[in-house]
Amino acid sequence: MTATSNTSILTPEEKLRVRDAIHAAEARTSGEIRVVVVRRTHKDPMRTARAWFKRLGMERTKEKNGVLICLGAESRTFAILGDEGIHRHLGQAGWDAERDEMAAHFGKGDFAGGLIHAVEAVGAVLAEHFPPRPDDVNELPDEVIET
Repeated sequence: MTATSNTSILTPEEKLRVRDAIHAAEARTSGEIRVVVVRRTHKDPMRTARAWFKRLGMERTKEKNGVLICLGAESRTFAILGDEGIHRHLGQAGWDAERDEMAAHFGKGDFAGGLIHAVEAVGAVLAEHFPPRPDDVNELPDEVIET
C-alpha cells in the first residue's frame, strides 16, 4: 500500500492488532509502549520521535521505561526511542537489532507485522527488567496515534 495524504499506512483492523499487541505486552510489565504513525518525519526520524516522546509525556513515566515507535508513512522512515530506564538495560545494540527486524518487515510492505514484532520484542525486554508492580497502572493509552 502506498501512503498518500488521504490514505493510511495501516488499515483500521491493523491498528487494532497493533493496539492489542501493546495491551498484551504491557500486561507483563510496568513499562509503557506507544506507536505513532506520522505522515511525514523530519529528515532525521529520531528528531520526530523525540518530539512525539515529549508531546505524549512519555518522559513522565514512573520508572522512566517508556518506549516510542515512530513510523513515517510517506518517507518509510522510523525510529525507536526508549527512556533512560529501559535504555540502560537494552543499550544501543538492542535498539539497532530491533530496528533491523522492523526494517525487514517494512521492506516487504508489512508495516503492521513490523510494528507488532517490535512491540512484542520491546515488551519482552520491558517484562524482564520492569515486571508489573502491585500498584501498577496503565500510565499511557495503548491506541495507535496516526497524524
